[in-house]
Amino acid sequence: MTIEIMPLGGLGEIGKNMMTLRFDDVNLIVDMGIKLENILGLDDSDIGKMSREKLIEIGGIPNDSKFRTRDVSAILLTHGHLDHIGAIGKLAHEYEAPIYATPFTTELARHVVKDERVFDVKNELTPIENGESIEVDGVEIEFIRGTHSIPQTALPAIHSSEGTVLCAVEFKLDENPLIGGSTDYERLSQLSNDDLLISLVCAVRADEPNPTPSEAYAKKILMEKMTEASDRGKGLFVTCFSTHIARIKSIVEISHKIERKPIILGRSIKRQCRIAIELGIVDLPSDLVMCGRSGSVQNALKEIKDSRENYTVIATGHQGEPNATLSRIADNRTPFKIQDEDEVIFSASVIPNPLNEANRDLLEAKLEAQGARIHRDVHVSGHAGQPGTRELIEVVNPDHIIPVHGTPEKLDAVTNIGRKMGYSSDQLHLLENGESLELNT
Repeated sequence: MTIEIMPLGGLGEIGKNMMTLRFDDVNLIVDMGIKLENILGLDDSDIGKMSREKLIEIGGIPNDSKFRTRDVSAILLTHGHLDHIGAIGKLAHEYEAPIYATPFTTELARHVVKDERVFDVKNELTPIENGESIEVDGVEIEFIRGTHSIPQTALPAIHSSEGTVLCAVEFKLDENPLIGGSTDYERLSQLSNDDLLISLVCAVRADEPNPTPSEAYAKKILMEKMTEASDRGKGLFVTCFSTHIARIKSIVEISHKIERKPIILGRSIKRQCRIAIELGIVDLPSDLVMCGRSGSVQNALKEIKDSRENYTVIATGHQGEPNATLSRIADNRTPFKIQDEDEVIFSASVIPNPLNEANRDLLEAKLEAQGARIHRDVHVSGHAGQPGTRELIEVVNPDHIIPVHGTPEKLDAVTNIGRKMGYSSDQLHLLENGESLELNT
């Protein structure tokens, strides 16, 4: 009896996540993501019109040619970030397999499929709650609750007669995530009772020595910074990842405490908030103004420009994306003009790649040239550092560890943690994209 594990993306790099698993003759896929840095110059409509081959050529999506001829029983999505779901429109149609994900991830995946213009993606999208299990061709797929920087992140555990594979491909062990429950430690600890347990372990920040603070801490530092900024009586902008619903909720709540009216501007952030509200994930005020289309954003900015001291503008543009709301304001493409000492808080880290960094630097320079005060990195990560990575391994106690999602140095960091915990070299597996590992039971 054999378990085969073959990554097609996400190893030796950040993004483009795609993992394939084979349990004897049952094949599964975990995630189908894009590599954001390789498609930064493209908007959604451009990507939707591009061929699969072109996107593979530029390194934007995984090369799944090695796996394409196999019969796949199911596609699993761990969470809704684009580096895990963004390639569904280009790749999923090749596999006559249903797609399983938590409800929030499912709805985000529907929008990825809707934006696709080349392929007719007919895979059934089926929501599965964390804590639930389904059976597919004799294999049990269990979604275990995890925490990350997006709602309803799952740590799928696939149980078979050959053994169990835990897919901890993105996680942060947060005791106070503000939205949803904390990581299901109890269920994770029970997995060690399985005969053979293999764990995929996220490497994104495994090389960082300090523990990752809770999302509750992010709210605390936001409260301090927003209060300080608001007291100056100027305009106040806050920008963060559009899928970070807990962060957006905190910004809205803090705005009311400092007696400012929050207003959400930007297509992606409005979309994610609407989905979260409809699914009952977050409770935002019924009178919260959210504008997505360019015209409504323009009208909102025109309305508030002369009374800016009464508002918190929650806007897209944390990475300096050229067409995001904050960039359009900085480029004088809106009725709203930055004034001296208007406050701009970046509640997001810069995704580390040259184009992203250049875009963000340019945006900040433009804002500062117009008199804005910039507050950087008012943020906490959604990924575990060394302490959290070690804790996950301690709780799960797997027989084998496979580092995933990271540059070579970060993948090495996971194996170094395992080695210090007593794992031998034949229990620690460093793979490359397209390389197959077979474990026999």
